[in-house]
Amino acid sequence: MREWAGRIGPSALVVINRIFESVPVDEQGLDAGLAVLRLARRYSAERVEAACRIGLAGPVRSPRYAHLKPILATGQDKAAELRPPREQGVEHGGYVRGASY
Repeated sequence: MREWAGRIGPSALVVINRIFESVPVDEQGLDAGLAVLRLARRYSAERVEAACRIGLAGPVRSPRYAHLKPILATGQDKAAELRPPREQGVEHGGYVRGASY
């Protein structure tokens, strides 16, 4: 399973490793790990890797199928690729009308 995840990418491998670290017995992580890896059948390996990267950046330590599937289904992995990197110290958005409005 780790070899399969390694073929998808390094973030997918981290997700699989964390799934197995989160369960007391390795066999308990098989279904969760396979569910994540099977996403590469429906979506491309690049998209699954991007979704794993987004999932790892979130608050969940061990992202699983339930966390990664919505990222892929809504196209958040594609939006992350198109989004330019944020500049340090520059805040975008916020209150634009000012106090006098």
